[in-house]
Parts: sequence; C-alpha cells; structure tokens
Amino acid sequence: MAGRFRRVEPRASVRAYLLGLLSSVERKNCWQLAEQAGLVRPSRRSACCATPAGTPRRSVMTFRAYVADHLGTDDAVLSVDETGFVKKGRSSAGVQRQYPGTAGRIENSRVGVFLALATSRGRALIDRWLYLPEHSWCNDLERRHAAGIPEEVQFTTKPRLAAEMIEAALDAGITASWVTGDEAYGQDPAPADCSGGTRHRLRAGRRLFRPGPDQPGPHLSPR
Repeated sequence: MAGRFRRVEPRASVRAYLLGLLSSVERKNCWQLAEQAGLVRPSRRSACCATPAGTPRRSVMTFRAYVADHLGTDDAVLSVDETGFVKKGRSSAGVQRQYPGTAGRIENSRVGVFLALATSRGRALIDRWLYLPEHSWCNDLERRHAAGIPEEVQFTTKPRLAAEMIEAALDAGITASWVTGDEAYGQDPAPADCSGGTRHRLRAGRRLFRPGPDQPGPHLSPR
C-alpha cells in the first residue's frame, strides 16, 4: 500500500497503524494504538485514518491485486457474507437499529457486506461495501449531507452489493469457479445473474471460459 502515499511521513504512520491493528493491544482505538507506537498523542493516527490514500476504492483495488498475486489459484472460491458493528449515536453513516449478527440481537449498529477469496494457499478479504438503509438514510437528504454521503450513492440491497463486488473481482482478473454465501444471497437473483453474465471471465484449467446464454457460469451455492 506504500505507493498510495506520496510522502514518507503518512506512509510511516500507516505502517505503524497497521502493525498496531495486528498487535496484542486489547482496544484498537487511536489512543491505544498511539501509545503502542510510543506516541504522546493520537493526532497522527487520526490524520492517517481521516486522509485516504488516493481514494478508498483505489486502495481496495491495490490490496485485491496483492491478495490475488499471493493466493490466486485455479481452485479459488469467492465467499460473500455480512457482519455488523455495534455503534453508539445516530451520526455514523448507515447506523440504525438493526440485527448485526455479531451481537445476536437487534442493536444500534452498522452493517457491511464483505467478499473473501479462499484458495489452497490461504484466504483473505478482498472487498467490502457499507450497507446504507433505504428509509432512515438514503431518503433522508439532511442526514446524508451531515454524514458526507455523496449524492450518487443510492440505496442498494445487500445481495446487489455482493453482486457488484463479485463483478469487480472477476473483471479484475480473479479466477473462481464457485461463489458461496448463505441463503440471503443464494436465494436472491442478483449475485447469480452477475456470476453467469457473458462478460465475466472464469478460468477453466488454462482456457479462458466465457459462458454464453446456454452455458453454465460460476456456481452460487448456499453455505
């Protein structure tokens, strides 16, 4: 990720930040991570979190390519699932009372949809999208503006978010024959339709396979 930062100072801060996330520090907030790195105040940590390297999407693309280079094989499987993050207040984008899964009950939380790549070499997350609820967020212009949500961001269902991530992964050259997900994604047509589209690339052995209207695309199986 170093190439996303033009100056050595933010590059060093981000490196220390990532090492802190991988450390044994119990609470991964800016104060705790700053103390772990030997800093007096967390201002540098806050700055590196608030200032994206180029754009968040470009950072995802860089990391996805890195994972594909190190883990990519012909037996790859894409796995999609969602998880929630319990949050206080109502200002964080996407937060509302909903079922986050991790808490096991309805909580004030945000929910994200994630895509992972799994092969015989290992597994890693390669993409993510924040779920933005339709009525409490997408249709509330004042709340959207306060949270800095761009106008072009519109309501998208969780299966559709998964479909867009699958499309992006296949278009980026990641080869996979299977896509796995639970019944929320396996029973929705969006991921299955995008996976079987004619413009998506799948590798069958050493042959580039382009599924046509009467040919099977990658399999979407409920987990």
